[in-house]
Amino acid sequence: MANNSLWHKVTDKEKEQIAKDSKKLLNEFASKLGKIKSKEIHFENELGTREEGDGWTTDPDFREITFTNAPFVEGNSIVAEKGGWK
Repeated sequence: MANNSLWHKVTDKEKEQIAKDSKKLLNEFASKLGKIKSKEIHFENELGTREEGDGWTTDPDFREITFTNAPFVEGNSIVAEKGGWK
């Protein structure tokens, strides 16, 4: 029994399936992105400055979610190589 997860030359049939699966995945992702409702809106004026104020409120779970997704966290900081975490 051959293990299909090992490296092998990709056949034309496999290339077609990869393209089909990739397109489906991207379409599903784009559809889900379209459903996101953003609360944060930024306005610019003709002077390129902004009025003073309290700013906007960030989602309270943002920090926890970001730290969960970070490859390495040390204390209250994300440790990452510059340009390495994209």
